[in-house]
Amino acid sequence: MFRQTLLSGFVLAVLCCAATGQVLTIPSSTNRFGSAFALDAIQSAQMDFNFLTINSQSPGTTPLQTPSGSVSKLDLKAPGKAQREYLKGYQLLMRKDLDGAVEHLVRATTVYPQFVAAHNALGTAYLNLNQNEKARDEFSQAASLDDHMPNSYLNLGCAQLALKEYPEAEATFQKASSLAPVDVQVQLALAYGEFANKDYPAVIATAKEVHSRKHQGVALVHFFAAAAQEAQNNLAAAQDEMKLLLKEDPKSPSAQEFRKVLDELKEEDGKRAQFGARGVERISEGGGRRQQKH
Repeated sequence: MFRQTLLSGFVLAVLCCAATGQVLTIPSSTNRFGSAFALDAIQSAQMDFNFLTINSQSPGTTPLQTPSGSVSKLDLKAPGKAQREYLKGYQLLMRKDLDGAVEHLVRATTVYPQFVAAHNALGTAYLNLNQNEKARDEFSQAASLDDHMPNSYLNLGCAQLALKEYPEAEATFQKASSLAPVDVQVQLALAYGEFANKDYPAVIATAKEVHSRKHQGVALVHFFAAAAQEAQNNLAAAQDEMKLLLKEDPKSPSAQEFRKVLDELKEEDGKRAQFGARGVERISEGGGRRQQKH
């Protein structure tokens, strides 16, 4: 299945907080196509995970708020000193001063160990410093402190992906999805985790669920579904998913690459159909000759 190596070999920049980014590659047994390319459509689909960490990009939000606009009750109890250290660390994180951010965020969590937002911010800094185990520990701590915050699980899933802990990442994204079942961005992250774990039926099911309701900005879910269909040797369905992707996001920065994927799927599907027809014909001719000899 030559197309699988391309679909599963794309470099996906999915672990970017507002400060900086980390690149992940979907696991692949081979890479027939050489170096992968950065999939800009992920950013256009907001897979940069600003919404997963300490989203303060939207008007009216605070550095403590999750994507849903909620704040952990534990964070509201943070003493002034911890809040000041957190704010300094957060500002440095936004300026991409990761080492400086870590210094202040560590202080914030030391002063107040139950500071959920500070653990998430610290994990984000570690993640972008490629200190993935530390990032996982911070996100895990945030999730254990308040298990009702989907962003903590999304962050934890990202760290687990970075550590190639694919089964754990899928399970963590499922937890996030259970907490925010109508959030299509969360479902997009889930589809990614399912594909990374090679849980192809789950990817397809998630894509269908997302497609069944309004899902502006997350058309990329069809890319994961196409890859999952191809991995299951269903090239026709893979083509359908790519067509949906191009229909829903025709102006994607990666539209040209998506069309290339679709064209190659069509070409491979045609080759298989031609080979199959010829194979049947040869078998039929061989059987006829044998019958004539008898």
